[in-house]
Amino acid sequence: MKLFWNKRQQPKVERDNVNLRQVYEDRLGNKWYEYVNPLQISAKRAVAAEVATRFADMNLTKQNMLVLMEEMKKKANAGQIVDLFKLLAEIEFRLNFVGEEETLKELACCYYLINDESEDDFTDKYREMKMKVFSEDGGARDFFIQGAFLHTINYSNMSEVDILDYLKANAPNEKQLNHILQTLKSEGISMKSTT
Repeated sequence: MKLFWNKRQQPKVERDNVNLRQVYEDRLGNKWYEYVNPLQISAKRAVAAEVATRFADMNLTKQNMLVLMEEMKKKANAGQIVDLFKLLAEIEFRLNFVGEEETLKELACCYYLINDESEDDFTDKYREMKMKVFSEDGGARDFFIQGAFLHTINYSNMSEVDILDYLKANAPNEKQLNHILQTLKSEGISMKSTT
């Protein structure tokens, strides 16, 4: 399976006075682009990428972090210190992950453009389109998770294949947070973002 195209063969496309190159075409026929010079990323995308990078560094999505923090406050107010420390331990454990799939997909949405997406803007419409592709096309998901991982500064010296192997090996640990969140949801904790 060939995940990365030879970028030298791909023609450059100029859009909004920025050079892009096609790096992927998913099985649904969508064409994906990246910046020839990543320093040309628009301010709006750069801000979104910075936020996504922070959550990727923590290996928690913003929504999951907010849910955990809300539950920790409730445990503290109820005097349930042992349960509070269990949640703290889960967060601390996740901070030591090399990477986490959901946060890397969010980061990929910032760095890669799909079809006619404007490089000047960063909208939920295209983010949702990309997430749908990731859920329906495993090859595209793997390609863009690797690409997003390579954009992260802390671990960019790892090989391209290592992150996928790591995520597969770490899947049982990932299920722990999902179990915690499902338990909180079944106990009536709101999973909606408060921001």
